[in-house]
Amino acid sequence: MLDAPAPNVRVAAIQPAIRIRSEEGLQWLYAQTRRAAAQGAKLIVWNEGALPFDPQMEHTRELRALTSETGIYLAIGYRIRTEQGLRNEVTVLTPEGEFLGVYGKDHPVAFAGETSLTRGSYPVYNTPLGRLGTIICYDLDFTDTARRLARNGAQLIAVPSFDWPAIAAKHYSHVVFRAVENRVAMVKADIAFDSAIIDPYGRIIKRAVKPESEPATLVADVPLGTANAPAIFLGDWVGWLCLAGMIFFIVLDLLTAFWEREGS
Repeated sequence: MLDAPAPNVRVAAIQPAIRIRSEEGLQWLYAQTRRAAAQGAKLIVWNEGALPFDPQMEHTRELRALTSETGIYLAIGYRIRTEQGLRNEVTVLTPEGEFLGVYGKDHPVAFAGETSLTRGSYPVYNTPLGRLGTIICYDLDFTDTARRLARNGAQLIAVPSFDWPAIAAKHYSHVVFRAVENRVAMVKADIAFDSAIIDPYGRIIKRAVKPESEPATLVADVPLGTANAPAIFLGDWVGWLCLAGMIFFIVLDLLTAFWEREGS
């Protein structure tokens, strides 16, 4: 008996191409969010550090009004500098005005001096859309973070990011690998260069990838993932087993060629 097709969710990634530091920029972000919602998006993702403040402390009423008006789930990236270091976080705001939780960037860019004070938890939220998780930018370069979320049941992962133009053409490919490894859908919303929507089989549904800064609003339907790929349970042993298999067949091929020469 064949499994029933996974339900589709219409998602969106907002790429502003600017740092939101003014009321004008904030209104642009709201307008693009409404535009994506008008096209049917139910989950909308903003980039890493989209807001320079905690949305649960500032502009909270208007953000709740935005999700209530549009009926969307909104993944909000924000960064706050404190005396102790940087809080680099993302939260999900529901249409009912509830903040589901906070995820802190798991892998801060330490060589650039970045910190992440709230790292270490991997929340997954049960919603009418499916089970949602979040990671942030550099987390894509590591196999463990997305895997932890998939192990916790995530079917779709929102990925706010803040990439550099020099790596845009390559860095977004990590979201493809993480989707395939964990059999989850991924929505990457970048600041300016490489937003993408990926299905659980690694197929690129939509992307905006350029080394030049450019605003974009991506909207697409993606099937929810099943979060049942072998890598979720075997972890990095999958890679080691593949390496061992490759070495085995190389050695076998060399031995076979040697035996054939000896026998002739």
